[in-house]
Amino acid sequence: MNDEHRPTDFESLQPPLEAAVRAALAEAVPEDAVGRVKARARQLAAAPAALARAGGSPHRSWKNYRSVAGGLAAAAAVLAAWIGSASLRDDSGQAFAQVVEKVKGASSVRLTMTTRFGRQPAISGRMYLEGNRLRIEQFDGMLIHVADLDRKQALFLDVHRRLAQPAEIDANVAREFANPIDQLRRAKSNDAEPLGEEVLQGRRTQVYRLREVDLLGMKADAEMLVWVDAESELPAKIVIRDSDPKAETEIRFDELVWNERLDARLFSLSIPDGFQPGIVVGAPRRSEPAQPDAVAPDAAAMLAEGVLARDRVPAGIVWGRQGATITALMRDPESVPPLDRRPNELRQWDVATGQLRWSETVAGAGWVAGTADGKTLATVIGFEIQLRDAASGKIRRKWATDQPLSPLAFSPDGKVLAAGITEWGRFGGSGGRESGGVEFWDVERASLVRSISDDQPVTFIRYSVGGTHLASSSNEGPVKLWAQATGELARIFPGRLRADFSPDGETIACPSASSSGDKSVAQVDIYQLRDGSLVKSFASEKGASASHLLWVTFSPDGRLLAAADWNGSVTLWDAATGERKRTIADHQAGVLTAVFAPDGATLATGSEDKTLRLWKVPAEWLQPAR
Repeated sequence: MNDEHRPTDFESLQPPLEAAVRAALAEAVPEDAVGRVKARARQLAAAPAALARAGGSPHRSWKNYRSVAGGLAAAAAVLAAWIGSASLRDDSGQAFAQVVEKVKGASSVRLTMTTRFGRQPAISGRMYLEGNRLRIEQFDGMLIHVADLDRKQALFLDVHRRLAQPAEIDANVAREFANPIDQLRRAKSNDAEPLGEEVLQGRRTQVYRLREVDLLGMKADAEMLVWVDAESELPAKIVIRDSDPKAETEIRFDELVWNERLDARLFSLSIPDGFQPGIVVGAPRRSEPAQPDAVAPDAAAMLAEGVLARDRVPAGIVWGRQGATITALMRDPESVPPLDRRPNELRQWDVATGQLRWSETVAGAGWVAGTADGKTLATVIGFEIQLRDAASGKIRRKWATDQPLSPLAFSPDGKVLAAGITEWGRFGGSGGRESGGVEFWDVERASLVRSISDDQPVTFIRYSVGGTHLASSSNEGPVKLWAQATGELARIFPGRLRADFSPDGETIACPSASSSGDKSVAQVDIYQLRDGSLVKSFASEKGASASHLLWVTFSPDGRLLAAADWNGSVTLWDAATGERKRTIADHQAGVLTAVFAPDGATLATGSEDKTLRLWKVPAEWLQPAR
């Protein structure tokens, strides 16, 4: 305590106030802060006498004195709390500085990472770091990024198509590597704000928050939460969030294993055997990019009608009545960082001429559906459903919902619009559980008819041909069958992602939920709706690239079944015999959707390679066998 701060300076104050100020001044605080408190105390101590001299009543004077004295007592208490918090920050700063030093001294770390952009499905992967070398594996190891920061070299591998792309590391390439450990290495002790303690899997951890994190383009609105193991003083969990509504990015790093000996081959920058130079989706193009693999011979047998678009990703396709038009929801590739993405568009083309009829900006809309008569389109943006005129794309009607919605499907008669509830739980346990369900809306009245709840976010819905049933699914499955009239759960099938009803209404096709022994082969299972029994299974063509089916659909006459694959192919089978008719391998990235025209004579495919293609289906495949 400084000797010059004499208690006599405050003799006129009430004893509780004096005690509060004494407690504050007993701590080492900045001299200017002490001076301000003393000056304010003298001013308030003189207030009753001044008021009396001005003619105020003794009662009013004492009441006012008590008020200002109480205010100063509160100010002194705040000052004392500030002193305590400053002391806590000093202590926590020293503790966090020790964490930073531990991270700098670590030889390696292995961890899992989960990335989510807005309400999109999470992307999971694994990361390995050793010094300034790192490796990131995403999509079950199908997309691999390797970098040596000292050598300024990187290698991008597309395991689907067996393509490899070396690259020099510059500012753009560096953004492909979300490295939280580098963020911690560069952190200063006063960057961290202590939030408290939490027990993770039986281990006591101290939680810190760092703001303005520069990772994947996140800066001003981003924060990093770090859970530090109390025993090892190393991070046990890291969560990075960007609250900017234009980004809504969240990356979680779990299962951190420190100072483990890692295989040097993980960080090799040599092109592996069996890989060819090419452009890898998600990697920046080089000044002289190598040419991608040649189109597979059998793709030429599917007479391509043409390419309608080459600049954005067709994430959803709706054919117009009689196949005269085609409407697609266009977005940027998933590899584009959130802050660089443009608003999505809804575009419509004339199929006969290939001319663009209209284009409408639809912000962050992630789904489009159309009525069977071809007159109405529906889009959904978060909590708003929009009905659009199919001839112009303009909004005719819109209404708000109380649930975040995503997938859409019109009933066959167009009177009911089903919308999937897609509520993703937030990382860190702050946003509750993931949940989902389906809402059924009366199109004419814009009123909610009924809703059904589910324990998983619904990412896909489709009506049966007769409209008696609705199929729903989440990213990981299963496929659930609901009675449209009552909302009752009728059956569960072990499928995932997408499903389609056969035109005769007797079966349902689902991508298999289980992986076969050979991961390069994907499978579509056909089930009876009546009793849920497995009828048959169709296998994709065996190849070097692993299969991951994203979409299945029957042709309008039910004779063909098509499946879109993340490995860039589309497989067509004879639905009756299971014979594989053709594998289209012309796309250079994952195929998101494949939709037959109303007459079945044309197949439209949309891919992450930013192309919307039309394929002519051979007439003999559509004719009954003689």
